[in-house]
Amino acid sequence: MSLALLRSGEDVSAFAIGTFGDTRLARVGALFFKRLFEKLTICIKSLGGDRATEVAFNRFLSNENVEPKLVSDELAKKTNESCLGKSHVLCLQDTVQLTYPTQPFKKDNFGPTGDADTKGLFVHPGVIVDASNRDVIGTSGVITWCRDEQSGNKAKKSRTIEEKESIRWIANAFSAKQNITNADMITVIGDRESDIFEIFERVPDKRTHLIVRASHDRVLNTDEKISELLANTKAMGTHEIELPSITGKRKARKATLAIKYTPISLRNHEEESLNIFCVSALEISSVPKGETPISWILLTTHSVHSLKTAIQILIWYTWRWIIEQIFRTMKNKGLKIEDSQIEDPKKLQILSTLCVATAIKVMSLVESRDGKNDRVATDLFSKNELIVFLLICKKLEGKTKKQKNPYAKNSMAWASWVIARLGGWNGYSSESPPGPIVMLRGLQKFELQHEGWLLAQ
Repeated sequence: MSLALLRSGEDVSAFAIGTFGDTRLARVGALFFKRLFEKLTICIKSLGGDRATEVAFNRFLSNENVEPKLVSDELAKKTNESCLGKSHVLCLQDTVQLTYPTQPFKKDNFGPTGDADTKGLFVHPGVIVDASNRDVIGTSGVITWCRDEQSGNKAKKSRTIEEKESIRWIANAFSAKQNITNADMITVIGDRESDIFEIFERVPDKRTHLIVRASHDRVLNTDEKISELLANTKAMGTHEIELPSITGKRKARKATLAIKYTPISLRNHEEESLNIFCVSALEISSVPKGETPISWILLTTHSVHSLKTAIQILIWYTWRWIIEQIFRTMKNKGLKIEDSQIEDPKKLQILSTLCVATAIKVMSLVESRDGKNDRVATDLFSKNELIVFLLICKKLEGKTKKQKNPYAKNSMAWASWVIARLGGWNGYSSESPPGPIVMLRGLQKFELQHEGWLLAQ
């Protein structure tokens, strides 16, 4: 590894992603993450900046002591430090498929995906969010894998849960329990794929709860199905939510939902029972032509004895959309992880894990854009960067009150306003709020201006 690289004097302590049994290797890894975090590109040549550093980064990713799980665990440690003093956090989990249809030869060592004849890999992170204010904190763990070419040959029913890909939902929940110890309570939230009996059987404890969207109309201990029980349950009130758009499927709209809640007792083939609660949310407002009304059945280990609590369960579930925005930030319009030319699966798994952490940085700015949390800009930016923020902010502000940055200087909301303006947002509250792609573009422009300022010093 380049001695010049190791002696550069660049402070990378905040970006450590493991020790790997080698001080020099650890420093190169930290520098790699720092460059990715600041430059917001997955191109290793661009991250290196020179040939020696590019070679060092590639050797780091290839090193036998550098494993995706080690990197994931180190990122989780950083998240746990940020959870100190928090009473309740959510662990949002979901899976994203990364495919490479234009690179059949370069990705020959990867596994099959859900797209015919296209190879790639899967990434399943747990994203930690403050339950009180929706602040995006970090990751509790990231599971990455390539499918075995023969994995689909064995009948699903003959496999144990440990042999199925669905074990990832349980494994990630356990990672959250083990890695995020500073928060008093964790609620793990998953979509319909996580509706498996074993997750209710194994995960909950005194400080760990679940919210799972039901996929199965299970038979209860009362010998009736969930749908039959809900049909005879009275709606206790309504709640309005903002539904985000889904490209090609749904336009953004406000939806009024009728809320029901009831205790239920689940059973499986061995007649074992689990006592949990069920919250139903059915859209009763008008639905655009061609679109389907919202109908969610949420299963939770939280006790639900009031409409207020049922609505809170619903709200927390809707925050699962944060992880979908993180995936969007990782892909085509954001970090472009699916453009990577890396041919080694392990190297791309490590890069994908670090991309999750980088996309979380972008979402932290998105969630801070309206000043609803009390985070400070130094959570994400250095003191030198804040000097540049101040200079840029003065240039971006107009003469009228509406054109001024309305947030306290050096707050995360203040920094978010500057980044959004750099990304193309016009600054008026009457306009649509800036999303992750605007923030990412703004961060990329900010990094260029910060580099220019450093050169001028």
